[in-house]
Amino acid sequence: MIMRRMPLTASPWPPRLAALLLSAAAAGSAAYWALHWRVASELPVSAGPVAAAGAEVDTTAVARALGASGAFAPATGATAPAGDVEAARFVLSGVVADASAPGRALIAVDGKPAKPVAVGAVVAEGWTLHRVEARRAVLRRNGAELELQLPPLPQPVSMGKKGL
Repeated sequence: MIMRRMPLTASPWPPRLAALLLSAAAAGSAAYWALHWRVASELPVSAGPVAAAGAEVDTTAVARALGASGAFAPATGATAPAGDVEAARFVLSGVVADASAPGRALIAVDGKPAKPVAVGAVVAEGWTLHRVEARRAVLRRNGAELELQLPPLPQPVSMGKKGL
């Protein structure tokens, strides 16, 4: 019996086109994720959502977020104007200032642990938090203002010419 060879009628182009499309899709996906990874690593980290008014605030978490360590005893470096006995009662441990929303400050009163205070809220005995700015908070009572400032930031440690 003689076998006859059947002529190939199928075109070689459909598998070639399918391979081309799959290769292009894989290359496009790799390029997208490479660019997305690079851009995402350069974006600044944004703050989380602000607690709603009247919501319970975890003061330890707020203190930790503002840079306090340990049991967050009041920072000794936070200062107020010299010579003011009333100012010595307050210690500023941190601030959250934002141009789009009223800020908050972490303030210790009379040596007690620091608590977060919203702008407009009473801090102690008639003193209200009037304004929060970068690294400072202003208290007000009966028209008198009291400015509390955070201590200067520590200088970063230099690794010299070697780098990391």
